[in-house]
Amino acid sequence: MPTLRLVVSLGAIALTGAALLGSGAALAAGGGAASSHKGILPPKNPSTSLAPDPSFLLSAHCAGGKDGSKCNSIVLKAVAHARKVLEKKMEGMSFSLSAYEKLTPAEQLFVTVNLERTERGLPAAAVLTRSLDKVAQAGANSDRDPQLSKVPDPLPGGGRPAGIGGNWAGGWDNALGADYAWMYDDGLGSGNADCTRTNKSGCWGHRDNILGTFSSSAICGGGRNELAMGAGHVTKGKAYGDSETELLAGVCGPTPTDALLTWAKAKSLLHIRA
Repeated sequence: MPTLRLVVSLGAIALTGAALLGSGAALAAGGGAASSHKGILPPKNPSTSLAPDPSFLLSAHCAGGKDGSKCNSIVLKAVAHARKVLEKKMEGMSFSLSAYEKLTPAEQLFVTVNLERTERGLPAAAVLTRSLDKVAQAGANSDRDPQLSKVPDPLPGGGRPAGIGGNWAGGWDNALGADYAWMYDDGLGSGNADCTRTNKSGCWGHRDNILGTFSSSAICGGGRNELAMGAGHVTKGKAYGDSETELLAGVCGPTPTDALLTWAKAKSLLHIRA
């Protein structure tokens, strides 16, 4: 069965996650989120963890890190089902799957994080960056969380990281599969090794990272702030097979200049309206 740990990891399946917050930063999403959001936002979380239905983990279309349209279609059905069961008013993800499948795995993780955020009224990560990808990829290569201490300070372009969070997943087959584990199967009874009946402090920690607030005007002294991201992927990792990482960094100051993909570009490519 997959497992998860917080600095954040998921795998075999295993998961882990971690967050490092700057002075005044908070993981709980809030201030600046649209008041008309749908879904559940931190510090609230789903009442129960939900194994995927349909179970893409048992599908021959997904096994071994396969990332084709048949596998992704099954995962998207599981996401839609989980949202209906756990968050009532939320519908499934909406984007061009054919365009999505032309992206790199890191770009796919960037898209899934932003869909989870924007469909709940939260600001998107503005950019996927080369420097944050490098840190995230090193984690994926080692079947572990990204090392938050390796995040550059300052970032390319001069911005300073305010708060940082990272997730790792192993054995969840692809980017959408890892997202399912982090967002919908991260509580008691899941593969989250940091969530037990005797210690619930890590329950839903991966989800809290994805939906977290890592910078704000208040944290940045009234100045410019936004969210940047990095991601990593290995099709056949050391221990669990497919290995996925994502790294979120709140930025005080200019947008990092080493962008590999912007949310504006991704929205255009995938016909995303959010």
